[in-house]
Amino acid sequence: MPAVVWLLGTSGVGKSTAGYRLLAELADRGVVAAFVDADQLRLAAGVRASETRLVATGLRALVPGYREAGARLLIVAGLADDREHLARLLPGVPRERVLACHLHADAEVLRARIRQRAWLAEQAELAVDYAAAIDPSLADLRVDTSGLTPDEVSRRLATAALAHVERAATAADHEPAGPAATDPPVGVVLVTGPGGVGSSTVGFQTFMRLANEGSGVAYLDAHQLGFVGADPRGRQLAPLRARNARAVIGALAAHGARTVIVTADIATVREFGGSVREGLDVATFVLRAAPRTLAARIRRRARGDGPPIAGDHRRGLAGRALDESIAASVDEAARLDEDLPGAHPLCTDDIDPADLAAWIAERTGRAPR
Repeated sequence: MPAVVWLLGTSGVGKSTAGYRLLAELADRGVVAAFVDADQLRLAAGVRASETRLVATGLRALVPGYREAGARLLIVAGLADDREHLARLLPGVPRERVLACHLHADAEVLRARIRQRAWLAEQAELAVDYAAAIDPSLADLRVDTSGLTPDEVSRRLATAALAHVERAATAADHEPAGPAATDPPVGVVLVTGPGGVGSSTVGFQTFMRLANEGSGVAYLDAHQLGFVGADPRGRQLAPLRARNARAVIGALAAHGARTVIVTADIATVREFGGSVREGLDVATFVLRAAPRTLAARIRRRARGDGPPIAGDHRRGLAGRALDESIAASVDEAARLDEDLPGAHPLCTDDIDPADLAAWIAERTGRAPR
């Protein structure tokens, strides 16, 4: 296992934003790092594992790919209550290889941030309560984010992370075992399309629909599994994203997942389809939309509608930058192949994402009765 920086804290402190920006900060200082939000590894229902176990096995599955990509440091944003909980999230990893960074903020600041983002604002008080319950002895470093910008937070973290990498280089390394082999067949539902079309929204709603059935189902956003180095959204990382998605699917299957919904960009889907192994039954759905629809959806993302997503390069865009993002998506849609091998094209114009999710769920054979 590479050296680990674990960013802990409640909702609203900016863990994911700090972790994502820390990649570029460290790259500028000569250290290649990988980043993953632990929330991306625990989205499963009807499986034989706790959320803690899902995160632990998911991280083990990701490490070999991150290593091959040159990462010397693994940054994880996730909840951790105390030392015992952190040890279960990183089983077998020596404590000296882990730097626990507690990001915190004043209660009123937390409330204001959560309400401002207009997503699950009703959970503001739960976030404040959880912040008070975190064991302060867990942290090696505490950063009060109340009056800091995201860039200021990442710069403070980078100084501590660099020192940690140097210390960890002298400590015994630890290579975690990979996920257990997958014996039962696994159904993989790939949902893709041009940027901004709504793949993540439709994919996640498909997962939620199947989860309500109570059967073994999980959700992965492949883009969130390939953040490495100074250009974590680059197309050159598509092979890593595909490899990591397959690895985590294996870990989920070992815990009883029989269907895994995966949202991914077109390049990653092509990589994934080019190296499918036995035991994976893959169905691919390509979402399409007219230019006007893409423009409207990207503008909503820019305004902050929908859940906050680590590395969301559209959130907050305005003016020329927003126009360029829309143009890039429209161009990608125009260059999109008519179909990927065996893919199902879906026009999404004027269609509610919930209806698209229901349609996909029905055609995977696992829709609720």
